[in-house]
Amino acid sequence: MVKATFYLPLHDNDGRDLHAEIQAVEDECFVAFGVWTQMGFFKGAWRMESGLKQVDTHAVYTIVLRKSQLGELETILQRFKAKTTQEAIYLETGSVTIRLL
Repeated sequence: MVKATFYLPLHDNDGRDLHAEIQAVEDECFVAFGVWTQMGFFKGAWRMESGLKQVDTHAVYTIVLRKSQLGELETILQRFKAKTTQEAIYLETGSVTIRLL
């Protein structure tokens, strides 16, 4: 099993609300993996290719899935990114031992 953590900005670089796009990611993750966990929100800064500082508030998500499903998650996140002006979407993955008690 692999643990994937990703960050989705609440607003686009132009200030546009991205809640509908985030809802689509949640729906796609549930259909594909049967699960998603929103871990909370945080604020961070990113240096744009132009050199300007962009400060965003992100929703943090974690999903546990099979390693063979990582490509499907990447596709979902790339679809989200294509609907925005974001230069990158953070995705962190690593192997974990899962026990559902």
